[in-house]
Amino acid sequence: MKQIESLNKHIVIYPIYDNQPVDSWLCDALGYDVNDIIDKDYAKMTQIHTLGKYPFPYIIFVGLGKEEKLTTAKLRDVAMKVSKDLDKPTQLVVDHLDKTISRQTLVRVWMESHIIAQYKERKIGHDEKDIMDMDVMSVHPVQKEIDEAIIYGTGINYARKLADTPSNLMTPEDMVKEAIEMAKQNGLECTILDKAKLEDMKAGGILSVNLGSHIPAYMICFKHNGDKDAPYKAVIGKGITFDSGGYNLKGNSYGMKYDMCGGADVYGIMQILAQSQAKTNVYGIIPVTENLVNGQAYKPQDVITTLSGKTVEIVSTDAEGRLILCDAITYAQQLGAKKLIDLATLTGACVAALGDVYTGVFCNDEEYYQEFDKAMKASDEKGWRLPLDQAYLDKLQSKSADLKNSMGKPGAGASIAANFLESFVEEGTKWIHLDIAGTADQNGTGATGAMIRSVVELMK
Repeated sequence: MKQIESLNKHIVIYPIYDNQPVDSWLCDALGYDVNDIIDKDYAKMTQIHTLGKYPFPYIIFVGLGKEEKLTTAKLRDVAMKVSKDLDKPTQLVVDHLDKTISRQTLVRVWMESHIIAQYKERKIGHDEKDIMDMDVMSVHPVQKEIDEAIIYGTGINYARKLADTPSNLMTPEDMVKEAIEMAKQNGLECTILDKAKLEDMKAGGILSVNLGSHIPAYMICFKHNGDKDAPYKAVIGKGITFDSGGYNLKGNSYGMKYDMCGGADVYGIMQILAQSQAKTNVYGIIPVTENLVNGQAYKPQDVITTLSGKTVEIVSTDAEGRLILCDAITYAQQLGAKKLIDLATLTGACVAALGDVYTGVFCNDEEYYQEFDKAMKASDEKGWRLPLDQAYLDKLQSKSADLKNSMGKPGAGASIAANFLESFVEEGTKWIHLDIAGTADQNGTGATGAMIRSVVELMK
C-alpha cells in the first residue's frame, strides 16, 4: 500500500460528495456525463465500466452524502462497507477531496478502515486471508498518512488474530511465546514473570485462579521507552485464555476464548506504540491464566491473599478476572506507574446495560477521564461512564477477609467489579477501567480490537 501519482490497471475507488461534480477528465474519456447515473447519497456505490478507455476495468463511485454532515466516524463506516468484500487490488482517488475533512485525514481513516475491514479470522489448517492492496493516487504528499494507517490497522488486526485463535492453540504458554517474539520484532523490552516468580511475589490473585489448570500462570510485561526519563504509564489487559467459570461452572462457555481480548488488545497497543515510535513511556501488563476445574481448584468461601496483601473471600469462582487484574494493578504500581488503564471482558452486567455499542468506562479522577473522553472522540470509539461509589464497595464487605470478590447476586455487577478493582488503586494513582465485555467480540465470534485506538491516543 503506497502513494502513486498516476492511475494503473487496478480498480478505482472514487469517493464523492453529493454536490460535487465528477472530474471532467473522467467524463471526457468515457464519452458521457457520469454525474447523471451515479448515486452520491451517503454509502451508496455505483460501478461504472470503462469499456477499454482506461487501463482499469471499472470505477466504484462511493457517495459521501452532504459534505457538512460527513464525520470521520461516518467515513470509517463507508470505507469499511466498500472494502469488506473486495477481492482485487484497488486504487483510491483523493485529489478532488480536501474540504470539511482534509485529504490527509481522509486517507488516514480510509486506509486504516480498509485494513480492518479486510481481516478475516483464519480457519485452522488454512492460510490467512491476504489483505488486498489499496494504493492512493495523489499528487499531494500522503505517504505519511498511509504508513500510519498501516501501523494502526495491522496492530488492531494483530490483537484480533490473537483473540480469535482457539484457546487450545492460544494457551498461557503460547501467549508468552507470542509476547517474546512480538517484543523482539518491535524493539520492546519484555519481562516474563513465571509461576515460581509469582509465588515468590505472593501474587495470590492470579495464582488462585490458576490452581485449576495444569498450565502455569504468567505475568507478561512489555516496556516501551520513547520519552527518556519521563514517568511511565501502564496499560493492563485481562488474559484469561479460557474461562470455564471454575466451580461456579458456566451454563454455556462458548465464546470464552475471547476472555483474553483485553490482553490481546494490549499486544496490539504496544505494537502500535513501538512501530509509530511514540514519544511516551508505557508498560503493557497482561496477567495470563486459564480458569478451569480440578481437585486443586479454588472454591467458593476460600480466602486468598493478593499481591497487595489484601485478603479476598471467594464468593464466585466465575468472578476471576478481577482477581488477576488486582494483582496486575498492584504490580504496575510497584513498577512506579501513576497513570493506569485496564481493558477487560469483565462482566455480563455491562453487556446487559450497554450491549455491543458502548464500552463501560470507570475512572477515579475527573481530569484523567476528560483526557480519555477526548481520546475516544478523536478515535471514533464509544464509551459510557458508569459510577464508582463507596456504597457499591460496601456490598463487598466480608466477615472472613478484607473483601469479597462478588456480591453473589444480581445488581450493578459492572460497578461492583469496578469498585473491587479501585480498592487496589493507591492514593495518588489515576486509573481507568474499561469493561469491554460487550464490545470486544461479535456475540461470541470475531474479535473487534475495541478501544485500541482510544488507548493509544491516551498513551501518546
